[in-house]
Amino acid sequence: MPTERKRKSLHSNAKSLGKSPRRQIADHAVRLMEDKGFAAVSVQHLADALEFSKANFYHHIDSKENLLHEIFVDTLQFSLGNLEDILGREEPIPQRLRSLVGFYVSMMIERRAVMLVWFKERAHLTPAHLKEVTQLEQQIGAKLEEFYAQGIAGGYFKPLQTDVIRIAVFGMCFMLTKLSRANRASVASITRQLQDLLTGGLLTSS
Repeated sequence: MPTERKRKSLHSNAKSLGKSPRRQIADHAVRLMEDKGFAAVSVQHLADALEFSKANFYHHIDSKENLLHEIFVDTLQFSLGNLEDILGREEPIPQRLRSLVGFYVSMMIERRAVMLVWFKERAHLTPAHLKEVTQLEQQIGAKLEEFYAQGIAGGYFKPLQTDVIRIAVFGMCFMLTKLSRANRASVASITRQLQDLLTGGLLTSS
């Protein structure tokens, strides 16, 4: 039977880290899901990892699927907010592209576990939650394709299909999640390399 100290540890650890209990649960969940997969991670696994009771988990989160949905929505809303900021800046389009790549690199390295869970586990969402997540993804995709279309119309980008550009830029950055920690250069170095690679392939010579 869990001790009182264990039941309280979630709150004390969260307070010391400046995180809410829900955030701390989500942080541990994505690491476990990355290692084991969504289906193999139980509420008991999460309770054990955080040293608190299953009842405490259900006090903060209704179900494991709701936790997955919350992780997805949080990640997509975080991405959407940052993309809106970058794409809406009063900067030349090539510079906004470099800023976009910089954001992607930081996402793939600093939120690696979240991005891998986002990629692998969406099939476990309920139809209603999948619909909401898909709408957010489409909203992000539309903003990016509008940006790439502006770049093409302004003569900055080569006349490629905007959906192909969107997938290629994101996909190349997403592959950074496959790098082991031992093989990672600094974030700044990786960012510069990908910025040069992607702008070199996308920008026109003029």
